[in-house]
Amino acid sequence: MVFERKDIKLKDGRTAVLRPVETGDAEALIDFLRQVSGETPFLLRNADEVTCTVADEKRLLEGKRNHPKEIMMVVEIDGQIAGNCGIVSRGSLRRICHRCGFAIAIREAYWGLGFGSAMMEYAFSLAAGMGYEQVELEVVEGNERAKKLYERFGFRPVGVIFRSLRYDDGSYRDECAMVKLLKEN
Repeated sequence: MVFERKDIKLKDGRTAVLRPVETGDAEALIDFLRQVSGETPFLLRNADEVTCTVADEKRLLEGKRNHPKEIMMVVEIDGQIAGNCGIVSRGSLRRICHRCGFAIAIREAYWGLGFGSAMMEYAFSLAAGMGYEQVELEVVEGNERAKKLYERFGFRPVGVIFRSLRYDDGSYRDECAMVKLLKEN
């Protein structure tokens, strides 16, 4: 879905732009994903697993722009993609169409500037406007910073996915499933 761009002030005084992805972002988003995947053990993939082509990424981004109930948002600071987030449909079946998933990633160099919260607020507002009633996510064991942020936004833990991630060294980490209600019934 295409949505309105939004300027926000960062904690360091700079201005950032929250905006929908564009197909021209494909190469920059691949680079972004490689970088953030190598900066933290809390994302689903390793940097070397980011193998999509620019053409594949363009198709994905065009699909997000044209999907009536999904978004992919980037935050741009000084011409560079510093973070992204997405709202993803859980499906169109009547029993699950009230649910959506959420994911977010931020370059380490930009942590603590406040735009993660701004992206979440905007994304959840857009999700509610699309008719979603609840947002779901998983947070990796040990990522207390993210878990506290999600709790501040009203997410509550609803379960644990045992050994959800397996790392190259043979170790495992659980994930905590969390849900935020956008609409109380």
